[in-house]
Amino acid sequence: MRDLLRLCTIKQGRNATYVLLGIDAQTQISYMMPVKDNLYDALNYSSQVEEIRKRHKETKDLKTSAEITSGFTGKDKIMPVITLCICFDKTEWDAPKSLHEMFGKVDPRLLPYINDYRINLITPGEIKDFEKFSSEPGILMEFIEYSGDKERLRDIIERKEEYRSVDIDTVDMINTFTNSKISSKESKGGKIDMCVAIQGMIEEGRAEGRTEGRTEGIAEGETMVIRLLKHLEPGTKDYDKALNGTASDRQRLYKKYKIIEE
Repeated sequence: MRDLLRLCTIKQGRNATYVLLGIDAQTQISYMMPVKDNLYDALNYSSQVEEIRKRHKETKDLKTSAEITSGFTGKDKIMPVITLCICFDKTEWDAPKSLHEMFGKVDPRLLPYINDYRINLITPGEIKDFEKFSSEPGILMEFIEYSGDKERLRDIIERKEEYRSVDIDTVDMINTFTNSKISSKESKGGKIDMCVAIQGMIEEGRAEGRTEGRTEGIAEGETMVIRLLKHLEPGTKDYDKALNGTASDRQRLYKKYKIIEE
């Protein structure tokens, strides 16, 4: 089943061209995407034909033997189908983008007779210009692409007015696909100021770094004390200083017993 299917109206002069737009959302790379999307399109075209055949059967307006046999007339038309494969993964897409790329070694003389199918791919790593997006999916894609560099994200957000007010739904997707923890507590009218959000993430990251640093420092200090105690006899003055003395006392003992170099 398709992830999403919508009827789109594309204006052409005074006329309107209708297109069925299908979305195939991927959370990771798929190596059989050309076959999958080709099947979606073929099934949709088949469904359109069946709907027309059913209508003719009800109205009984088919006249020639060819029309009756096929259930379709030369004037019947079907709508074009466009499938967009959107991959929410910053990993470089290394999978086939066409049906021909999925084949093994094929005699070049046969290829002209083998219909190809190319996917319409949107993935963060292959977007050269995020300015082409006029809606929030562009914000999502750009955030995924630079999710590992919070400082760069802050610079981008500060430069772009559209980042100042982002829908909660888009932020939820950002959190899902980048493992971010952007809070929606400060949202107003269903919108979140990404400038405030990214600054909060940066500060949170720095706080976590300081906590980790303190934890590592404590663990390292405990290891050095254990190494020092192995050189000392319980009940001696140095043993007591190692356990109960000041940091300066222990520092002198570390040097005295060669735990650290002078």
